[in-house]
Amino acid sequence: MENAIITRTAKISFEKEEGILYVELFAGNEIGIEDSMEHNKASQTLTGGVLHCAMIKALGNIDISSEARKYGSNPEIQKNLIAQAVLVNSLATRIAGNFYIRFNKPPKPTKIFTNPEDAKSWLLYKQKEFNEAQKAINENA
Repeated sequence: MENAIITRTAKISFEKEEGILYVELFAGNEIGIEDSMEHNKASQTLTGGVLHCAMIKALGNIDISSEARKYGSNPEIQKNLIAQAVLVNSLATRIAGNFYIRFNKPPKPTKIFTNPEDAKSWLLYKQKEFNEAQKAINENA
């Protein structure tokens, strides 16, 4: 299985041991629906469809179309996702990220961070929380 896929607008990699998909969006790009579809295809290829968390690094000037935001927040697209952390480094990107959360309402827990360690800790916590809930469900089945 591939370790990373590079598209026109992002580098996408999967750390299987962590269960975290890393999506590094390239600064200065305008991301459209086709790019989002390509990101999703790369994510499926890298993860093999297993449940995972995602850390999206949106550092710098990145413009994501409304169609791409809508596509990315579709429950079918996020079916294998446990939670996603969006790492930002500017007020403008933070505002755009909060807009995405409020108006596109992603179906999985989504939070904005400025510190990568905090983002990773939160993802690992959400992953542990999810796994414990699944274990409890299985024990009661």
